[in-house]
Amino acid sequence: MSSIPQSEIKAIGKLLKSSDEDTLKLLEEQLKKFDTKTLKEINDELPLDDISLRKQYLDLVLKIKREQLKEDFKNWSNKDSSDLEKGVLLVASFANPLLKSEYYSKLLNDWSNTLSNSLKKLKISNDPTSIINELNHFLFMELGFKGNKEHYYDPENSFIDKVIDKKKGNPILLSVIYLLVAKRLGLPFNGVNMPAHFLIQYLDAFEPIYIDPFNQGEIITKSDCQERIKALKLMWQEDYLSGPTNKQIIARMMQNLVNIYQSEGLFELKEYMEYYVNILKR
Repeated sequence: MSSIPQSEIKAIGKLLKSSDEDTLKLLEEQLKKFDTKTLKEINDELPLDDISLRKQYLDLVLKIKREQLKEDFKNWSNKDSSDLEKGVLLVASFANPLLKSEYYSKLLNDWSNTLSNSLKKLKISNDPTSIINELNHFLFMELGFKGNKEHYYDPENSFIDKVIDKKKGNPILLSVIYLLVAKRLGLPFNGVNMPAHFLIQYLDAFEPIYIDPFNQGEIITKSDCQERIKALKLMWQEDYLSGPTNKQIIARMMQNLVNIYQSEGLFELKEYMEYYVNILKR
């Protein structure tokens, strides 16, 4: 049952069909007052066979959301940057303004609960190799996550809802999913801000263990990392193995999208992303 009256939904449908700019502007101001749940309810109640009307509605909601994200990212940067998950979901809402964030958070909770039970059965409870193997097996063998090598530059690889739905993504999104699950388990994983190919690390008592989620959790050494940098024709810097802040992770996700939109000639989308990136750098 929708919390918004059917009569109001029908009125919104009629306004959407108007060609009068003032009327549409009035509707836009009205929709700005609704939360995501209400906007989704309206979308669900629009006639399924009226494709044009539904597209008009989603285009308008998308426009509203992308403007609102300017304030959302500012608030996240100033107050909530310790919450990586919230930042990642904000990025996803750029493409999906009706995103059901709680659904994806619940999935992450469910996965971490399953892993928690598995980790309790380990013969050596704090053995890093056993822990990593357990996470790798669950995420990449049981759930089937893998790097989207066929369509590496697909923008959907940068949105957590699409990556979870398709079980394919780019290095940083697969790493983020790994980190969000590990955080729920209280495990000492961190990001690794390597150029071109984001990694994660397990902060062992002796030395970090580097993991490549894009290649289904492949364990790599510091020497391997140095070889990757050499292949990029870059000089090695120790800070390539540094752990990024949450702001740096989100900014890197969005910079990937800036580059993709630039190459695809989607300049309006590129400008939005650049604006958000600059918010995080202030």
